[in-house]
Amino acid sequence: HYKPEIAAQCTLINFIATERGLEDQLLAKVVELERPDLEEKARALTAAAINYQIQLVELEDELLERLANAPDDILSDVPL
Repeated sequence: HYKPEIAAQCTLINFIATERGLEDQLLAKVVELERPDLEEKARALTAAAINYQIQLVELEDELLERLANAPDDILSDVPL
């Protein structure tokens, strides 16, 4: 529901507890204690995914801006 830029900089708290959510939290704690290397990998992958989402939004915005400012003959703009 939030843009990736905002989600990457904020901590959202969801006060709805579901069985699946509690299982995921418990599993994350167990993995963190028993296999810290896997937990670190998971955190790194999550951070990378967020960075990729931000980069994708930036690229989409840049492309839309370039398309909006393109000349009448869009094919003549080689870099675009």
